[in-house]
Amino acid sequence: MSDAGKGPAGRADTTPAAPDRTRANQERFREGIGALGLAELETLLMNTTNLAGTYYPEDRSQSGYALYAMSEQERAKPLAERVPPTSLRHYYGLKDGKYHDDLYLNSGLADIRSMRRILDEDGFDPMGERILEFGCSGGRMLRHLEAEAARNEVWGVDLHSAAIHWAQAHLSPPFHFMTNTTAPHLPFEDNHFGLIFAGSVWTHIGELDDAWLLEMRRILRPGGRLYITISDENTLAEVKRIAPDHPSNGHVADLDAATGMLSQDWTSFVTRTTPWLQRVIYRREAWLERIGRWMEPRIARPNAYGWQTGILLAKRA
Repeated sequence: MSDAGKGPAGRADTTPAAPDRTRANQERFREGIGALGLAELETLLMNTTNLAGTYYPEDRSQSGYALYAMSEQERAKPLAERVPPTSLRHYYGLKDGKYHDDLYLNSGLADIRSMRRILDEDGFDPMGERILEFGCSGGRMLRHLEAEAARNEVWGVDLHSAAIHWAQAHLSPPFHFMTNTTAPHLPFEDNHFGLIFAGSVWTHIGELDDAWLLEMRRILRPGGRLYITISDENTLAEVKRIAPDHPSNGHVADLDAATGMLSQDWTSFVTRTTPWLQRVIYRREAWLERIGRWMEPRIARPNAYGWQTGILLAKRA
């Protein structure tokens, strides 16, 4: 008997030829996809971090969805007091297992005031500038910029289409909103904005962080400011000190057990790997040194946004 068709040591080779393997893989793929509904398939796609150009759609579990105008009861409230449903608050205002409207609203005001203090320290006045909040959700922070919106365009963008639809119905005018995707591009002209800010967004972006930073630079005018918040080594220490039972401590410990990273000269790391849940940690000085080639670091302020560090950057003229 010839050894043709046998594997190592003359064993019979049962591996299918390439066309057969392709057909077998296609069949397994069809069987797997066939067991999924559209909603489940969309969820899987959204949890694929290397697939750019996606966003979080409205609920697809029913035959469709409808958008509604603001109720008269909501319309009677001052703009800064209109609150989104709890499903769109993303833990802001959550205390003892319950959402509190006042805590949600006050948290946004506190974060805006923190940003204003940093801008004031840098001598930058946003009044009269076009402003963008990148990752605005239901306008928790942006709603407190009514005075600026009376002078020029103030935009909010987010991946979460339900949050954008709510904001369009309840906070526009005076603000402008649109849904963006995970692809690092926004449909604005070069040099369009004087101020861009993003609270707790670079804490989740991951591998596309540089691409998004360069996109922010593109749409920012020369001399404009970019204010973002990051998790860094100070954040790790603060969470461990103040909230030792916080789940993120366990995520870091698990990654360290697998990689030994904390005993090495790490520059950044990511725990968990879905766009909504992943947590990105930077070593602050290493990160600032790297991005300083593209934008000018102005101020770094630990604990400017809860445990996160506020970073103010300027686009060089």
